[in-house]
Amino acid sequence: MIRKRTNAARFAICVACLMAVPLLAGCGDGGPRTVIVEGTVKCGGETVESGQIRFVPTGDTPGSTNVSEIVAGRYRVEARGGVPVGKYRVEITAEKKTGRQIIGDNGLEPAMVDETVSLAPPEYGGPKSTLTAEITPKSDGRLDFDLPKR
Repeated sequence: MIRKRTNAARFAICVACLMAVPLLAGCGDGGPRTVIVEGTVKCGGETVESGQIRFVPTGDTPGSTNVSEIVAGRYRVEARGGVPVGKYRVEITAEKKTGRQIIGDNGLEPAMVDETVSLAPPEYGGPKSTLTAEITPKSDGRLDFDLPKR
């Protein structure tokens, strides 16, 4: 007996096939190996209260910049499975609260916010940073930084 498929049945088959494509694309070793990277950041031996660390790929290292906030001297890069294996320029901004309040912007309107000062020399915080790191397949993911004070 030959059964004809209804439009609803055809639609259901198409949807099932389309849903399976991303699952199949994720099979195998299609992407670069990644490592969750974490560590501490200090400036002149002093724990950095807040800031940001960026791992910018250099040379033929695949992927985009990986970013993490520094909180109480610690950071952890785990988004998208971590940092792909390769070579990186490391950019670090480090701030410390002065204990004073200033008029700033809280994202909605002017408001009183904590005043902060930069701890690290500016040459470590941007595209001219001389800090480098290499993440290898055998890396334990631990990278600590102690920058000179400004």
